[in-house]
Amino acid sequence: MSTSLDFVASVDASGAKQLAEQVYLDKKERGYKNEFRFGKVKYRDSTVIVFLNSTRELQFMHTLRTLTIAVSGVSLLLVFILVVLFSNRAIRPIANNIRRQKQFITDASHELKTPLTSISTSLDVLSMEHEGDEWIDNIRKQTGRMSKLVSELVQLSRLDEDIPLPDKEHLSLSSAAWEIAEVFEVQSKASEKNFSVDIQDDVNIYGDKSAIHQMLSVLLDNAIRYSDANGDIRLSVYKKKNRAVIEVFNTCELSTIPDTEKLFDRFYRPDLSRSTETGGTGVGLAIAKAAAEVHGGTISAECPSGKTMTIKVII
Repeated sequence: MSTSLDFVASVDASGAKQLAEQVYLDKKERGYKNEFRFGKVKYRDSTVIVFLNSTRELQFMHTLRTLTIAVSGVSLLLVFILVVLFSNRAIRPIANNIRRQKQFITDASHELKTPLTSISTSLDVLSMEHEGDEWIDNIRKQTGRMSKLVSELVQLSRLDEDIPLPDKEHLSLSSAAWEIAEVFEVQSKASEKNFSVDIQDDVNIYGDKSAIHQMLSVLLDNAIRYSDANGDIRLSVYKKKNRAVIEVFNTCELSTIPDTEKLFDRFYRPDLSRSTETGGTGVGLAIAKAAAEVHGGTISAECPSGKTMTIKVII
């Protein structure tokens, strides 16, 4: 092996020989070795390896990389600050509108309670004088529906607040389910429908008891209202992978399979005529969805054939 150091001053003969041996054993035809760039070619029966000192170029590249990273980091930080500042300003009108809408619903609901109470009281007086009058009965029925709707809108507005449930606590979902099940068992018997429960013991969650009661009441009330005559209704509560699961099943006879993605939208009615007959307001399942979400859970529905409906809540 022979070496030529005519144009290199940064390495001696032994160092050059050592570099050449390392590159020779390497399969690469060109590349970098320490601060040298090398090229390897076959010439007749020999291998010629050429080294070029690239210290200055490598230092320049390292400096450029460092500056690029620094400038990029500073730029991203500035962009982030600008986005935060301007996005808050851009979103503020939208947030204010949403806040005003929520406040309007709350205020309007409270304002409607007084005339509805007055109408209901007047109807009681009229019914004494005109007992069995169908017009009075119809007004009472519609007043009841309106009162229920107002109450549900207030509940929905409360669940939409920034801090909807300030009084969360560790509670037994099993006990809460039994409490609501006892109430709706009587209601289902009065409707001549079959009601069954499957509630595991010691299913606990962290949440608001009144909101959980409201959600369970909505789901069971919905199952009883929209199940078929002599239908089956089942409430199940159990644990699955450290999550609490609530399932409400009912048989039904739906002429049109509902869009289960829209089922929890406010005022969505898959069957308007049937909803009117059963006295539904179209807000109940929206309340159930809001209650599930404020507890960090999800709610979904399955109605594969229009013959059965299963609503599942996972918290």
